[in-house]
Amino acid sequence: MAGSLPAADRLIEIVAVLLLGLTTIGTAWCGYQAAQWNGLSGDHARASAEQHVDGARLYGAATQRVSYDSQIVAQYAEAKSAGNTRLLRFYRASLMRPDFLPTLDRWEAEVDAGRLPTGLTEDQAYVTAQLADYRAAVASASASTAASQEAGQSADAYVATTILLAAALFFAGVTSSFRYRPARVLLLLAAIGTVAVAASRLAGLPLG
Repeated sequence: MAGSLPAADRLIEIVAVLLLGLTTIGTAWCGYQAAQWNGLSGDHARASAEQHVDGARLYGAATQRVSYDSQIVAQYAEAKSAGNTRLLRFYRASLMRPDFLPTLDRWEAEVDAGRLPTGLTEDQAYVTAQLADYRAAVASASASTAASQEAGQSADAYVATTILLAAALFFAGVTSSFRYRPARVLLLLAAIGTVAVAASRLAGLPLG
């Protein structure tokens, strides 16, 4: 038919159209995933900040408990040294924290056995118990920070892939501007190669 394109040119146009559709969809998909991962990164970053603040509060509370327990133990020791059993019972019933009583029992057993009692700050079981909530908050904050960084890296990877697909979209889109067939083929090959690289990157990226 007069004016009809040669088969090779028709094939080039078909491939170009397919590439245009594929890269357009891929670019939109990568943009969506980048936005998802950026949002997730922000959520984790906010959670990390909140957990750090909570950790500081818990650390302050732990140091206050240690200070209080140290003061009460000192007064308890004076009463025990004086043999004032009534005052000892008062301390135990009214001033001692219930959670501290097992530690006090260990301390008193050491004294009764004629041994020098372990200082509170040297008692690893006691210190661990006081700092348990603080350390848990710090661990959660560290995990949230790591998750935020990983999400940010995923978002960056999707943005980089979007740029690759945009380049492929350009290569495929300008093929119609050339009449010289080798140039058109070269542009299509560049588009196909860029899409292949982008596809290989996408295969290893997580979904948001």
